[in-house]
Amino acid sequence: MNSNTLPRRNRKTKLRTVELRFFQDDAHGEWGVTHKDTLANTRDTSGFNAFWDGRGLFHDIFEHGHEFTDKHFLGTSAMNYGGEIAAMGSMYYYMSACGMGGRLYGNSWKGNDEATIDGTLGMMQEAVEYGHFSFGDTLESSVPTQKDSGDYSLEYIISEHFARFQDSNTGKNADDEETRERCQAMKDSVTEEKLANLYRYGYRMAEKLVARSYHNGSLLTDFVEFWDKFCKEHKAENLARMFGKVNATIYRDSEHNLSWSLEFVPMYGIPSDEVSRVVIRGGTDGVKQTGELFDF
Repeated sequence: MNSNTLPRRNRKTKLRTVELRFFQDDAHGEWGVTHKDTLANTRDTSGFNAFWDGRGLFHDIFEHGHEFTDKHFLGTSAMNYGGEIAAMGSMYYYMSACGMGGRLYGNSWKGNDEATIDGTLGMMQEAVEYGHFSFGDTLESSVPTQKDSGDYSLEYIISEHFARFQDSNTGKNADDEETRERCQAMKDSVTEEKLANLYRYGYRMAEKLVARSYHNGSLLTDFVEFWDKFCKEHKAENLARMFGKVNATIYRDSEHNLSWSLEFVPMYGIPSDEVSRVVIRGGTDGVKQTGELFDF
């Protein structure tokens, strides 16, 4: 057979890697994981909370992998409301363009538009009205100007988010004048242009990652379902006794099919004969596991 007639190998390309670390959250005492760069004190910050469920894993791996890795989410733009807004732009893409299901929690009865706005509007209103600042004192964004997404609903989300935020009653529940000044500074920092750039950037990050494919949307739905079940069956506190981190990787092949792997890496110093690396992979051929997880 002529070599030119041989079928091409369907090669996989590595698109993104995310390192998650096990830890016990001081805020509520629960065990879970978070992106390694968002742990408390890692970068002189208070850190993000621990989580351990399929939606949380999906959020950090597929929607929020840009924190401290993308050049537009470094410095003052890191761990800020801007990163969360971009993540919601990604979430909207997965649900609307790819038909992903199972991504939402209790507000799953809402449409994609409302769920996307709710993802960050409430916390921004809390900052302006009460002085409860979750992700910095102001909205920061170094994302350059992004052209219109061409998605009517996303453009509606942007304008509606800004309009509702502008209706916030600045400092109405603040305790003192200094807090009210911080509330006003937060409100002044939010512009429709910033919201547009962040939402559109997150939307396009997701588009580049998964491509407009309902097949990939099904895989993402299955990802959340599988890991929700896994996290219920395997408590983070127990896994943290043996494994220090989880390395997550996203791949796409030449036919635009997504696949993923999560590798559980033993804690430093634990002998290899006691625990080995465990790799769980998912793709068009289902979910497969290499290595064994101990029953605790």
